[in-house]
Amino acid sequence: ASCYRKNVLEAYCSNTPETDVGASWDGSKLGGAMTEFPVQPVDGNQSKGTSLFCLMAVLAGSVEVQLLEIARQKRASIFECDAHMHINSSWAPMKKWGSGDTTLVNTKVFLQVWQQVKQNGQYKLFDWTVKVDPDSVFFPYRLKYHLKQLRAPRNFPIYIKNTEKEFGFLGAIEVFSKEAMDKYFGNDGIDDNDKHCFGEVSSNSGEDGFMKGCMDMLGVGFMTDVDVLKTPAETNCAIGSRVCFHAFKTTAKWESCYNMAVR
Repeated sequence: ASCYRKNVLEAYCSNTPETDVGASWDGSKLGGAMTEFPVQPVDGNQSKGTSLFCLMAVLAGSVEVQLLEIARQKRASIFECDAHMHINSSWAPMKKWGSGDTTLVNTKVFLQVWQQVKQNGQYKLFDWTVKVDPDSVFFPYRLKYHLKQLRAPRNFPIYIKNTEKEFGFLGAIEVFSKEAMDKYFGNDGIDDNDKHCFGEVSSNSGEDGFMKGCMDMLGVGFMTDVDVLKTPAETNCAIGSRVCFHAFKTTAKWESCYNMAVR
């Protein structure tokens, strides 16, 4: 596909080799449309580090506060990362589709969460940024091992596909290189890239689908490690190769999973 500028805010893509865009268009050819693409591993001595900046968004007044506290007490999850922050989120609605499936429509909520990460700025000091849900049992030291084995190239924008299900990127744990976050937070001279994505990528869905679509649109590549998450609903927390187990909606269930994993 080839993409052409209509005006300072809009551009459109066509599979037709030569497109008559009309006299009202700027008409500048911008290149091809972005789709997802894999990033190849490099030699170990040229690969990216494994330092982690981790964040968790927590809904005040909900069980998520208790889940955050039990992770803090055990110095687990985000509290085991090289640096961390937790951010107050807000309520998001559920949408029911014609198929009968329901989706948490939380993209707008997480636009605000990610803006706080940008304003905080700590992510720039670390190799990877990791967003973890409160009901996830997450082991940062395992993630570091997995990232080392991936041998990701330095100074390259990357997100990690974490499952074979659906579109390959589910929000219980989201892993981005610093350079990917720089792309997301960047500005093209007109507006912030996250705002452009919100206008172009479907925002009537979950934040994970939005972030993947945005990263693809911005030219961020992916690497795959399905054992980062594997499944959005795990019951066996004794799998030693797994980085993150999801979803444990009470402190008793979260602690039971954690204890099984570290036994």
